Amino acid sequence: MTEYLPFLVVGITSGSLYGLAGVGLVLTYRTSGVFNFAHGAVAAVGAFVFYELHHEHGLPWPLAAAVCLAVAAPLLGIVLERLGRALAGVAPALQIVATVGLLLLIQGLAVGLYGSDTRFFPRFLPTRTLRVAGANVGVDQLLPIVVAGGASLALAAFLRRSRAGIAMRGVVDNTALLDLAGWSPTRIRRRSWVIGAVVASASGILIAPAIGLDALLLTLLIVQAFGAAAIGRFSSLPLTYAGGLVVGVAA
Repeated sequence: MTEYLPFLVVGITSGSLYGLAGVGLVLTYRTSGVFNFAHGAVAAVGAFVFYELHHEHGLPWPLAAAVCLAVAAPLLGIVLERLGRALAGVAPALQIVATVGLLLLIQGLAVGLYGSDTRFFPRFLPTRTLRVAGANVGVDQLLPIVVAGGASLALAAFLRRSRAGIAMRGVVDNTALLDLAGWSPTRIRRRSWVIGAVVASASGILIAPAIGLDALLLTLLIVQAFGAAAIGRFSSLPLTYAGGLVVGVAA
């Protein structure tokens, strides 16, 4: 059994990030009704911006991550909210075409700027190892699990227990009633898209050292996120995170 432990560690690490990406996907779907096929492309944007700031311009990785998650991702989330608002009333086929088109646009821009070859994405987290249950676990493997699991649980608690979270859950069901209660549906949706973009960017930054800086591979993170979201029935954030673990360990 011990010979499988290293693979289990790798599966849990990658699965945690799949689950985190799935959580962001489910969050925006629940509040906008739009399934964002460009969610993986948002993860790619986060990874490329982080690479540019940290590797190319020498910013310390905490500062580069802060710029990505506190500036670039929220701005992208605002753009996506406007797109989601425009797509809210159209046929599902048009929603799919629009978000897939956005995915291809971002993928094409990344290939145009950085080329189609996979670039080495240097590890930025500590690489020392710990002995856990008879297996060597790198700190750079443990931290993504902690971050992804903690963020997923925190978002689930936020949606269930906070007034803003309850408003996010209700914005799709009854916009007029939410407006009468004093909440701006547009602001609620924008907040959801911003959180979703931040979560996607974080998952892209954390998974890039394992797969490299590759526009195609990073944008296809949507495939694993879709699997996690399907296991979570596109509604439960904890089940979506658990679904990501299942996908990662099975792979």
